[in-house]
Amino acid sequence: MKDRVIKKYANRKMYDTETSKPITLAEIATLITGGDEIQVIDSDTGEDLTTITLAQIILEQEKDKGELKSIPILLQELIKKGRSSILEFIEKSLFASIETVSLTKERAEEIVRDLVKKRKLEKSEAERIRNMLLSKAKESKHALQELIESVIKKIVDEMQIPSRNEINQLKKSISSLNKKLKSLGK
Repeated sequence: MKDRVIKKYANRKMYDTETSKPITLAEIATLITGGDEIQVIDSDTGEDLTTITLAQIILEQEKDKGELKSIPILLQELIKKGRSSILEFIEKSLFASIETVSLTKERAEEIVRDLVKKRKLEKSEAERIRNMLLSKAKESKHALQELIESVIKKIVDEMQIPSRNEINQLKKSISSLNKKLKSLGK
């Protein structure tokens, strides 16, 4: 991961200081996806414009997907609740992702129904959101299962506990040695 400084000029053009070439929002997004840390600086004032630029990238990505309907709802909720709500929102999102492991179809439908009732979600979006919740729950369960399995395997390896296959191989070897010993004793 490396730091990249992008300068933004008065004409709204941005330049990558590392390559000395113009750069677009999409190209910045690609750099971030590749692991680069980005800092966007106003070329005249030196003001840090990173947050604004990242917000523009997110909006552009959502616009490209045609999924801008939910963005205004999210932004309005954040504005209504004030600055502290951003941290609360992130915390709730993290806890919600943990809770998706135990999410059932019935609970997903209940959540979506409640959002539609409170007018935080349009009816036309309800089915897609329900399916997304269930998909995330399935992914979370799978990821948790993989994590648990890897931790158990690591612990077993560290404790040097033989696997079932190793024990079966050992039994076969002992049985084979016993047969050879019996044949030698005759």
